[in-house]
Amino acid sequence: MPSKLRISIENRANLIPLSESDHTQREVAKMVGCSQKSVAEILKKHRLTGTRRLRGAGLFGRKPRRKPRLTTKHKRDRLSFARSHKNWDTEEWARVVFSDESRFLLYTNDGRAYVRSMKGEEFSERCLQKTCKFGGGGIMVWGCFCWSGIGLLWKVSGNLKTNSYIDILENALIPSVDLHSLHSDWTFQQDNAPCHKSKGTKQWFGEQKIEVMNWPAQSPDLNPIENLWDHISLRIQEKSPSNHSELWNGILST
Repeated sequence: MPSKLRISIENRANLIPLSESDHTQREVAKMVGCSQKSVAEILKKHRLTGTRRLRGAGLFGRKPRRKPRLTTKHKRDRLSFARSHKNWDTEEWARVVFSDESRFLLYTNDGRAYVRSMKGEEFSERCLQKTCKFGGGGIMVWGCFCWSGIGLLWKVSGNLKTNSYIDILENALIPSVDLHSLHSDWTFQQDNAPCHKSKGTKQWFGEQKIEVMNWPAQSPDLNPIENLWDHISLRIQEKSPSNHSELWNGILST
């Protein structure tokens, strides 16, 4: 029976491909002429060595980040937006009012939570992530902010349509602009949701003489208000609201 060292030198070129071709370790051992234990040890060493080399090259295994799927046009529009605004100074960005809608769930179960526990503690209260069938519902909000601070927060009821969106603009956006004394020298940012781009909404912006920033599609990551939503989500998870009233109060207090 060849030794492990002899196997690793003379037969590794065959052992590794065989193991990656859906052969069992027992079958590989028989083909190479060694014990199954030797095959298992060599494969383990091979995996560890490969992992170390990848880490040494700066490549680490991690869950892929979730981002919107981008077409060639999306990428081209995003690049164009970046180039057209790359020379903007602080004063110009300070005149932009960023806005967005976000949904906050009463219960979350997205698989991103991790805990460390001792043996036998996996079902202790502190190691559990509470779940609820169908997620327990949530609250959709509209919000805005600018350089000088946060604007009003608006609870969205049902699906946003043109009329309900204009209602938000009149009762939340305009008061927010007045709150921060932006007067007429400001630009509004919104994404490309249908109710944002509808004929009625465009007409309202025209009547109000509000300049709207040309925003590239599929680009929530370019909107700094996403950081605010993340902050609120983390704080809500810490409070663990048990009903919609507690959830809404948690959003407002954050």
